[in-house]
Amino acid sequence: MSDTKNTILKPSQQIHDKVVYSTTREVDMQFAEEMVRRAKRLIEENRHKDAELYLRQALERVPDHKECQAYIAVCLAGKRKFISAEKLAKNVIRNNPYDPVAYYALGRVNLIGSRRGSAFRNLEKARNLSTGDRKMEGALDKLDPRRPPVISWLPRDNFLNIFLGKWRSKMNRGG
Repeated sequence: MSDTKNTILKPSQQIHDKVVYSTTREVDMQFAEEMVRRAKRLIEENRHKDAELYLRQALERVPDHKECQAYIAVCLAGKRKFISAEKLAKNVIRNNPYDPVAYYALGRVNLIGSRRGSAFRNLEKARNLSTGDRKMEGALDKLDPRRPPVISWLPRDNFLNIFLGKWRSKMNRGG
């Protein structure tokens, strides 16, 4: 075992009478991931203040945890601090432009702030970036009340999809 500054070793789990060691950073990341899981449940229950406490605990141990920062933006929006929330979410996007969680958080902030157009654009970016991530896709499906585009291989904002979508909606209403 090495004795460098960043690899202080701690026992993390036991496997068949053998102790497996992890670095402090790994233990802190595991702690942060657990706090994020708890905070996500609380955010879904609209308990933003409690969720923010979990996320801040995680950030104390892992200050550069992007997912924590993104979800804190959602918590701030839940507490009606929209400007701070939007700045924080955009900062996370600026630092990591290919992170679907950051776009998801900005979309949630915009939805809470009643900016549906911007919210749906950001949620769509999150969906495009999260290919294969079932948990993220499930969370996005819960937030997006829109029906799928009529022509699935065309973008949602294509003129033909918009026209056919309005026509489908009119036909379903019986008009």
